[in-house]
Amino acid sequence: MRGLAAVDRARGWARRPDPLGAAAGRVLACRGGLPDRDLVLAALREAVRGEGPDAPTLWTLVDGAGRLGITCAAPVLRHIYRETASSHLRGRAARALAATDPSYGTGFAVECLWDCEETTREIAARHAETGDTRVVERLRRLAADPAEEAEVQTAVRSRIGPEGTAV
Repeated sequence: MRGLAAVDRARGWARRPDPLGAAAGRVLACRGGLPDRDLVLAALREAVRGEGPDAPTLWTLVDGAGRLGITCAAPVLRHIYRETASSHLRGRAARALAATDPSYGTGFAVECLWDCEETTREIAARHAETGDTRVVERLRRLAADPAEEAEVQTAVRSRIGPEGTAV
């Protein structure tokens, strides 16, 4: 089942407390619209409560929270970022936080600059507020690191000037 019919069915099933309801929440995370925010948020919370911060279902739900801009999902996304053992899920949570959490630039983005995953560092480099001296120093180090990934260095260079000053 594809298209609008699948999304309509998922809306009807999303509140079910069983695997069908969980699958419906993931469908809405991928294909739903703004009216589905509450259902996706409920599915995200239920997945964390029921399966923990490393649940495979979280990948889709975290992406959906970011895609739909669910600002009230930020506390759950922060919890996932802190508690998951998966560096890839941490990166997805960072991306979703950048889209949902107004304080991301002064909060988690700073922490993400030191993450082991280059995609997470790249997101942080694009969003971290440069008013913090730790951020400016870290951006300089990332820009000067010959082993750093090209995407991270591009993001860093978009934030600092040629003399290493924050833009």
